[in-house]
Amino acid sequence: MNKQEAIYTEANNCQDCYKCIRHCPVKAIKIEDHSASIMHHLCIFCGICTSVCPAEAKIIRNDIHTANYYLHQEAPVYLSLAPSFVSDFSEWPLEKFMAACKKLGFEAVSETALGAEMLSAHLKDWIPEQKNGIFISSCCPTVVELIQKYYPEHIGKLTPFVSPVQAHARLLKKLNPNARVVFAGPCISKKTELDFPDNAIDTVLTFQELSTMFDNEGLLPELVDVSVPDHFYPKQAHNGRLYPVDGGMSNSLHPDVAQTSSSFMSFSGMATVKKLLDNMPETNGQTLFLELLACDGGCINGPGRASSGEIIQSRSAVLATNKQQEGTVLADYSAIPLAMDYQFNFIEKQPTFPEDEIREVLSSIGKMTPDDELNCGGCGYNTCRNFAQAILGGKAERQMCVSYMRKMAQNKASVLLRKMPYGVVIVDENLKVIESNELFASIWGETSQLAYDARPGLEGASIEKLTPLSRLFKNLLHSGHERIEKDLEYEGRVLHVSLFTIQKHKQVCAIVRVPGEHDVSVDELLLRLKQVVRENMQTAQKAASLIGENAANTECAINTVMDSMKGGSNA
Repeated sequence: MNKQEAIYTEANNCQDCYKCIRHCPVKAIKIEDHSASIMHHLCIFCGICTSVCPAEAKIIRNDIHTANYYLHQEAPVYLSLAPSFVSDFSEWPLEKFMAACKKLGFEAVSETALGAEMLSAHLKDWIPEQKNGIFISSCCPTVVELIQKYYPEHIGKLTPFVSPVQAHARLLKKLNPNARVVFAGPCISKKTELDFPDNAIDTVLTFQELSTMFDNEGLLPELVDVSVPDHFYPKQAHNGRLYPVDGGMSNSLHPDVAQTSSSFMSFSGMATVKKLLDNMPETNGQTLFLELLACDGGCINGPGRASSGEIIQSRSAVLATNKQQEGTVLADYSAIPLAMDYQFNFIEKQPTFPEDEIREVLSSIGKMTPDDELNCGGCGYNTCRNFAQAILGGKAERQMCVSYMRKMAQNKASVLLRKMPYGVVIVDENLKVIESNELFASIWGETSQLAYDARPGLEGASIEKLTPLSRLFKNLLHSGHERIEKDLEYEGRVLHVSLFTIQKHKQVCAIVRVPGEHDVSVDELLLRLKQVVRENMQTAQKAASLIGENAANTECAINTVMDSMKGGSNA
């Protein structure tokens, strides 16, 4: 756990479910000591894992304390506010929102969209100077991280300019060299820009964190007093407000650009972006500008949002606040340098493994042939081969394989049944045997024993044809009661039968004991059972959690069986 990184794992909360691996677009997750930790040198900080983790074990670094530190210093602190605030704080009238920010201690609120407009002004001059080729917007830090770490062959295609927030911070510090700049927006990966060369931002807050700051100070829209309405500093933005929506940057560059333009294209969502980078098209001597955004629909759908509103409403709110005007908006600030070289942040090339090592790992989890490779995705990887390579790379463990763990659980359960000194059988609602041990078959005579010899476990056999217990099974299945205890005489022997509901109206387990025939003490048996059950449940729970079953019900059923056996020893 590294709390200095923008995203980290709270190991105590991790439930070892692998959901983060399944959704991580670059598989930057390592399973170690039953915890899914983030490999930060491989992470692109898209924040998807923080959204999908059911245990909330993936944590966004909290930078509120840093912001508060600056707010309590003498230097003025400006809030660089991302354009999508209009959707996240829609319940706040603008004048009350700005007054609340002032109460937190901010000198003024300024629109990050001003930086976007500065960037657009630079790009409008720069793009026509390029003869031909593909150029990728450098606005999205997650896309920048993705290209730097996984597609270094495309680094030269990134437009050599800083992001809008960096441009905005440079503007604010040119206006006031002593100022501090705190950015607030829906993006997590903006926190990584604090480590960029020539970074001008002092700290980064998500909208969730800004909302928490309001809550900590007891600031509510209906309670904030506005004596004198404030205005954005140094002026109001215009079409730079479009940047957080898919296609907004292209429209800001060329307001008349059509969605079908072959020169300006926008794509959003990690799956789409990766597919495009994997199959970069030929330009045939033309210039193509690509606006790539990691979040589906754009920044308005970022993982650091303060609200959970629908993306349609969020997009509509941003578009409604956009006010386009003729002419250059920020001509006075065109001299502020915005150049950026993205030739940094590389990672070592991921190792490749020989075929014989991959096959050896696959064999160790029961994948002997390609037909055994289910590619079910339960481990979080797309294919069994990807999983095997992750094991060889130290990122995964064999226990992550669903089919492997299920087989282990079944094998342990079978061993448990075989070793028990009592006859045990599990029956379904149709009175068909799910599994039994040999001792159970031997109790009922030669016919049952022959049936077991022909089909070990008696799977699918009719309990009505094997034993005289069918009435007891029917009663328990029909009633749904927890258990039935019964002594009955069979061929001159008294049998003690304990029946237990495993799944109400669906599955019943029966334990048949012949008093006096088995001199193993029940206490000793229970001790051994608990040890086996403990190991078995660790396996069963892991497999069950991956295939969506409730392992706790199974544990309760087994505990009920053991408790009854203990009580039955006194019968």
